[in-house]
Amino acid sequence: MPKIKTIQSNFSSGELSPQALGRVDIARYPNAAKRMVNVISRTLGGAQKRPGSQYIAPAKHADKRARLIPYVKSRDDAYMLEVGDTYLRVFKPDGTPVETSPGVPYEITTPYTEAYVAEIDFTQGEGTMYVFHSSVYPNRLRTFGNAKWDCSNAPFTTTPFSENGDYYAVALTLSLNTVGTGRTMTAASAVFLASDVGRAILWNAGVAVITGFTDTQTVTVEVKVIFDSTSIPSGSWNLDASPQTSLTPGAKDPVGTSTSLTLAANGWRSTDVGKFVRINGGLIKVTGYTSGTVATGTIIKALTATTAAPALSWTLESSDWGGTNGYPRTGTMHQQRLVCGGTAGKPQTVFGSKTSEPLDFTKGTADDDSFIFTIGTSQNQVTPINYMISTRDLLLLTHGGEYSLRSGVEKPITPTNVQIKPETSYGCAKVKPASLGKETLFAHRAARKLRAAGFRYDEDGYKSPDLTTLAEHITETGIREMSVQLEPDPIVWVVLNNGRLISVTLDRDLDVIAWNRHEIDGGVESVATIPDGDKDQVWLIVRRLVDGSIVRYVERLQPDWYPIYGTASPAPDDFPPGDEPTNWGYMLDCAISQDDAVGKAAWDGLDHLEGLTVRCLADGVDMGEFTVTGGEITLPRTAKRTLIGLMITPEIVMLTPEIQTGSGTSQADAMSVNDVTVRVHNTLGLTINGQQTIPGRVVGPDQLDMPPELFTGDKRVSKIGWDRAETVISQDAPFPFHLLAVIRTLTINGG
Repeated sequence: MPKIKTIQSNFSSGELSPQALGRVDIARYPNAAKRMVNVISRTLGGAQKRPGSQYIAPAKHADKRARLIPYVKSRDDAYMLEVGDTYLRVFKPDGTPVETSPGVPYEITTPYTEAYVAEIDFTQGEGTMYVFHSSVYPNRLRTFGNAKWDCSNAPFTTTPFSENGDYYAVALTLSLNTVGTGRTMTAASAVFLASDVGRAILWNAGVAVITGFTDTQTVTVEVKVIFDSTSIPSGSWNLDASPQTSLTPGAKDPVGTSTSLTLAANGWRSTDVGKFVRINGGLIKVTGYTSGTVATGTIIKALTATTAAPALSWTLESSDWGGTNGYPRTGTMHQQRLVCGGTAGKPQTVFGSKTSEPLDFTKGTADDDSFIFTIGTSQNQVTPINYMISTRDLLLLTHGGEYSLRSGVEKPITPTNVQIKPETSYGCAKVKPASLGKETLFAHRAARKLRAAGFRYDEDGYKSPDLTTLAEHITETGIREMSVQLEPDPIVWVVLNNGRLISVTLDRDLDVIAWNRHEIDGGVESVATIPDGDKDQVWLIVRRLVDGSIVRYVERLQPDWYPIYGTASPAPDDFPPGDEPTNWGYMLDCAISQDDAVGKAAWDGLDHLEGLTVRCLADGVDMGEFTVTGGEITLPRTAKRTLIGLMITPEIVMLTPEIQTGSGTSQADAMSVNDVTVRVHNTLGLTINGQQTIPGRVVGPDQLDMPPELFTGDKRVSKIGWDRAETVISQDAPFPFHLLAVIRTLTINGG
């Protein structure tokens, strides 16, 4: 029976999948755990109890979902937005809601319903946020002060336009829907013009080219592709291309000049006002309708001549957004352009604004002009664009794969200099990606895997490795939302479809990929982060069951809390005392901290926890459990500072170590854990297999009003017993917990 000492010096591999428990051969096994709950794997190796959450305010609707969106102007000027069913509320970084009057939250109206809120995408630049949804005109969100916000249609001077043809609210009847010539197309009301001869009528898969004009209700067509029916519903068919007749402009320059636009045959419609004519190297915006042959316009780009342009040498172009085309579902700022895409009508198309002019999408060939590019389908993959991310290149995340959009040489993307390159073919779920370092984190198509897309110079392309390979179980119900916290450690917070909160500590330089799970008394529905000086704040919307009713609360993970030391009665603004700077952390959930310079036993303000069992720290002393009644609890003694909230229980279940003995592996042998030594930093109340090692309470008449001291160092527990070496380290106290290393002495019985 050899006796062996082992040390686990870090937890940088986090929780290991049950399916990987046999992989004692991999390098991450010695640094992993079987279970890691309510702890965060730190980049330096330790496992620290996660911060508790501070109760901020109830969400507007208890019966409707909402979402948190960060609005960041600078590191020291950021807001957290609660966006719900057609409303938006604002919170300041100090955790206080912006109010119009005491107790009345400031609120503005938005066009996004509860169903839309979960699907919106957003991007921010120069203090302006652009918000996208495929069914809503892109909105611009701006602030002019804490209680001065505006969310309205973005005032684009020009939206992207192409030769899209037209949809008409007129039903059609086809004499015969099979392929062939001499078919008659009859409209329910006047819709056709003479210059429509040569244009195509498109409905679903059916295609018919107009070969003859009888009158405004009747044309002759050649059916090129069979139609589903002879009856074509109103508003569902498209009259493709531009009028097929010659066009003569009245002037060629200068820009801003009004000019006539004369057709050789009837072709203008009143609905053409607002469209663009591309002719003789120039661009004219149609501003007026006179007759079927005459319209007026304003020169946007000078023409080379006023000579007549024959059919097919000029185009009538309309907006790519709106109507049956829908609106962009995603957008980002890239190389001083607003780039968006993923419309219903053109799901694979990218629209880029003019350089430094995010509200102008006037297309041209100059380097700073707007551009329109379309992803070509490759590898038989479906490629509707779900998200765009500005990285080294413009990264397009589609349902079928990942693409990069870059210039052909070392210069920015221009209308005439672009490469669209397929990179990987995993596909992206409809979960907003996040950026960390030089990588883009995105949920794989089924939302079960989290991938990290990054450029690899040795391959001159992108790779997207799976971050959940060794913890595939942790995202079992699918990823719903995620957000990145950069300080003090790089952590990706992930909300799952079942309301669970998980996190992965991710530091490529230190080779840390550590998944942890977090149990909260309720379901997390949204997570977002904002910078706050030298750290980042993590905010949550949590659905809880309180006093028999479902509620939704805005909360934030709060790392700071200081107990009172000494017997003096400092003024409220003297907290924390300067001579005792130790930060205990916010060690309870949905908690509030209150001060009373004189001291009191009854503490109210707990209506948000009515009927629940809470834990209380009074001046740093654990006072035990209380049930909230009438919004308050009463302590057995007075206190000056309290932290009251729901209990957080951290737990780490360690793996059976892999030890080579004289007969080989010890995995199938019986193991006796003789003793365990834990190395901790600023910790109280830690237990090993239920045995207390670091006391959580200090007793004695002289210590009743004094908080226990945090312990740093080594603590040893003996006689753990035969248990396959499964050591459970936990804590049942509202105190700090920071485990640095575990040293175990094992006796191995080879049988």
